[in-house]
Amino acid sequence: MTGYIFSAVLLLAPPLQAVFDLPLQLAFQQAVLLGCLAWLVLRVRAGGLPGGLGDRRFYPLWAAAGLTLLALLASPFRGYVFQEWGNYAAGLLIFVFSSFLDERERGLVLRSVLLCAWLIFGVSLVQAFAFKNFASHPPLTNLNALALFAVMLVPLALEGRRWALAGAMIVLIVWTQSLGAALAGLAAAGAYAASRMKSGELRGSGWLLAVLAAVAGLSLWLLQSDSVAGRLAWWRSAWEMFLARPLTGFGAAAFSWAQTGFQAGGSAVEHSIYAHNYYLEFLAENGLFAAAAWFLLLFTAARRVTGLARFSVIAALAHSLVDFGLSVPANFWLFCFLLASPAAPAPAVEVKRPAFRSALLFACLLEAALLCLCWRGVAFDRAKRQALAAFAAGDPVKAELALRPELGKKLFRLPALEFLGRLNLTARDGGVRAAVYFETALLENRYSAFSWRALARIYSVSGRPELAAGLERRRQEVFK
Repeated sequence: MTGYIFSAVLLLAPPLQAVFDLPLQLAFQQAVLLGCLAWLVLRVRAGGLPGGLGDRRFYPLWAAAGLTLLALLASPFRGYVFQEWGNYAAGLLIFVFSSFLDERERGLVLRSVLLCAWLIFGVSLVQAFAFKNFASHPPLTNLNALALFAVMLVPLALEGRRWALAGAMIVLIVWTQSLGAALAGLAAAGAYAASRMKSGELRGSGWLLAVLAAVAGLSLWLLQSDSVAGRLAWWRSAWEMFLARPLTGFGAAAFSWAQTGFQAGGSAVEHSIYAHNYYLEFLAENGLFAAAAWFLLLFTAARRVTGLARFSVIAALAHSLVDFGLSVPANFWLFCFLLASPAAPAPAVEVKRPAFRSALLFACLLEAALLCLCWRGVAFDRAKRQALAAFAAGDPVKAELALRPELGKKLFRLPALEFLGRLNLTARDGGVRAAVYFETALLENRYSAFSWRALARIYSVSGRPELAAGLERRRQEVFK
């Protein structure tokens, strides 16, 4: 069962990533969750809970899952990012339950992944030559994310001697002009050469490693100065975010909402929704202990991967030093599947009927709560559309009425306040109404970079120097 579900998720998620709205994200998350729960129920009824689930190698995973969830609950941006933790949790489930796929099921998932690669290549061709929008709207939403997908597929294609597919993925890598992907490919190729030399199968090939090192150095030298400057600024922002909340972080995917506030004063670097370094971003968003557990899992699991899939994993880990590909759900889910290796055989753990019924009831209640949360998120999106339509029709009172129920809910209060503030930035009242919303938003979340910027704009344009100066003093107290 899980083989079919993972096949569908890994086949459909990459081509749909460009239109990955909230309902679609929630649908994928629910598919993975319900599939894994159904698998557990069937296994328990057939003979007991798989003993491998208690394997010590999964301990860091359970720790990372719990600690990242706590980071989300403590996040000042949780109303914006609650669904992003679901994407991370879906990846963890894919990693765990892929360890229990038999050879036939794993082969089924791999065939789906390879079919997906051809689909992505076909979509890229259509976008480039028919719609002429490949550079602006590529598959997987971004050229760097697309490049990582292609880099992870090359070793899989080579392992199955699918030369045409390997060539197509290399074309995509070159086409995207992603130096991060080039460096990732070089890291994987260097690791492959080193492993062959260690086993004595590639004697006298030190020249190959020298060539790879030279090409890597050339790639670094060719990096554009603005690209380097941007990354350094984003990395500094991530580090400053970590120092501000080293234990709990800001919650999964919160970098997008917080990073502008942590940029150095006077910085002209454009806003980025990712830190372009997966490790720093995860550290800033989830805190020290969650990052320690997750990184321990990544690097210990990577050592257990066999075959050429190991070099797909190495490429992804190297790419994550300079880019954000693993922050994209479709890439992350594929990575988690490749990272999984078969669980060690272990006797099934018999579950008594009362305990099974209690656990099943708890799972049903938890699922009902998750569905309720999902529904609230979709309802909030619908309320925002209604508010936008009302404001466009010249009725700001009706716009606020559309969002008033959300203003009373802790989860969506901050997003609702800032959305109403955005709407009223165009009002002809000198920004008074918008300023009220943004000041209230800062009471909810003092790290809200958008509210700080909006208020600075309102107070400077409206000619209120004393308010602008006071705002700057308050901001410096938060972003020290």
